[in-house]
Amino acid sequence: MLVMALQPFSGTLTAESTKSAIEKVIDRSEKAYADAGQFSAKFKQTLSAGDFFEDETTSGEMTISYPDKFRIESPEQTLASDGDSLWSYSVENKQVTIEAMKDLNDVVTPADYLFRFKQHYSIPSDTIVELNGKKAHKLHLKALTEDEFVRELDLYIDSDTYLVSRAVYRDPNDNLVTLDFSDWKLKIKTQPDIFRFQTPPGVEEVRVP
Repeated sequence: MLVMALQPFSGTLTAESTKSAIEKVIDRSEKAYADAGQFSAKFKQTLSAGDFFEDETTSGEMTISYPDKFRIESPEQTLASDGDSLWSYSVENKQVTIEAMKDLNDVVTPADYLFRFKQHYSIPSDTIVELNGKKAHKLHLKALTEDEFVRELDLYIDSDTYLVSRAVYRDPNDNLVTLDFSDWKLKIKTQPDIFRFQTPPGVEEVRVP
């Protein structure tokens, strides 16, 4: 069971010093990913639709090239982007959809829950909590405009590594989405074509104009 015990800051912080402290956390976290260049992690996603529905969970692995290339693989699907196009492969439907990234505003990418924060969200609070036996910064993010697909986001950043341990948000259908990350590997080497999806034989390919 995950235990998150709140631990208040010691001393008194002014609004200005609190903002400065939050910005330092965000800056150190993004720098960790930027310095890594290419990195990977395992993830577990839990989707909670409410009290009358069972939670849906899936696990997989993601590989990212900072800032906008990624590959996310789970037993159900693969998502890949070279920064220009997005390939969405459904194993069940045996279909891959190819779309231009610039035309998408309803897709949550790794950058949205790992490091794309300062330009798009206000971050009014930073609380120190305990997550899985380790201290983490819990940041509550609020979108600066209504254009953001994710309006509010709770982010848990490891106090030692400054890597994201957990992200929690609600999707447009009011489902609660929780992403837990583990086994971070930084500065990895990847194959050049890993961020472009190769359609398997027998799979339908749909290109969205």
